[in-house]
Amino acid sequence: MRAEGMRRGNASAVLRAVLADGPLSRADIVRRTGLSAPSVTKLTAVLMDAGLLSEQAPLEATQGRPRVPVRIAPRGPVALGVHIGLLRTTLGLVALDGTVISQYVLDHDGDLDPRRIAEQAVDGAREFVAARLGARTLLGTGISLGGWVDGEMGTVVEHSALGWTDVRLLDLLDGRLPGPVVLDQNVRAAARAELWFGAGREADDFVYIFFGNILGAAVVVDRSVHRGPGAAAGGIEHLPVSGVEGTPCACCGAACLSAVASDAVLVERARERGILAAADEHLPLERLIAAARPAGTGSGDLRAQDLLRTRARHAGRAVATVADLLNPSRVVLAGGIVAAEEYLTDLRAEVTDRVHRGWSADERIVPSTFGSGTLVVASAMPLLEGVYQDPIAALGLDGKAEAS
Repeated sequence: MRAEGMRRGNASAVLRAVLADGPLSRADIVRRTGLSAPSVTKLTAVLMDAGLLSEQAPLEATQGRPRVPVRIAPRGPVALGVHIGLLRTTLGLVALDGTVISQYVLDHDGDLDPRRIAEQAVDGAREFVAARLGARTLLGTGISLGGWVDGEMGTVVEHSALGWTDVRLLDLLDGRLPGPVVLDQNVRAAARAELWFGAGREADDFVYIFFGNILGAAVVVDRSVHRGPGAAAGGIEHLPVSGVEGTPCACCGAACLSAVASDAVLVERARERGILAAADEHLPLERLIAAARPAGTGSGDLRAQDLLRTRARHAGRAVATVADLLNPSRVVLAGGIVAAEEYLTDLRAEVTDRVHRGWSADERIVPSTFGSGTLVVASAMPLLEGVYQDPIAALGLDGKAEAS
């Protein structure tokens, strides 16, 4: 058992080294991992046979034989990510390096019944995978949502925007999606994606904050994402926002973050002001942002600009509170707020005005690494992480790795 554990740990070390610093020659991997050259040679062969690594063209050698770099295989296994949001379910195939190969969107059309959404996800996933997977190996399906999600129990404990309480989502999907199937809270999963592929390359502690229809945060300390009892950590939607009046939250009765900084509230305000038209308008946030941006010789809708700027400032007040409390090396922002990136300057300025710890908003606040692919990368992350942590177990390579 000890030898098996060492093999698995060694295979993980090789794969992680290539992810972090690749492409790498085998000699480079030896230096980075401290493993013996024969072990690296054998493990690299096993990982290449499994489609996890691939060779690049040899590098010209200054002496001796040419070095042959290996990299994470661009045509290697992928995970299916499924994100269930308020307006739509987004499907995506995500490669081992966090690259989104393909995405597909299923609109909810206002019907938020969990059984109906589960049926839609199953049917959509079946068609999407058949059309887009090709010859790739599918690792399984990762599902993510905002709100309070207990992945170990397979339950959406509370999702206020969807109106779900204690929905046993994995039971609704059991055996109907490509397996294995895992469930996680999307903000925590996205923070783990940043650990592997984004901000975590430079910082071992950061806070990931999502401003969308759902608001949430994930706190990363010493490269570990805090979950808390019942997986309930990260609820920031009712964080009080100072200096705001007349916008009480339906849940807590105060001017909290969800009442002033969510995508849904932003769109509602735009409709009240006549910037957006019908309530069934497709992609309303995107339309609001487009209205605010200059086109041709025009300057853009000033009312839309004011809404986006005000939302950014309200969000900045919350970020300042987080910065004072935790003093993170980074704050990574994601969700609808980064779709209008020109207003992040206003957010940073608000943080600078309100933070009390000498914390540099200009240096430490960064947008998510994954842009429009954030939701599906987060959904797929538990499966991708499993490969890097134990590639031998994840792909059933026990027999092939025994000699290494």
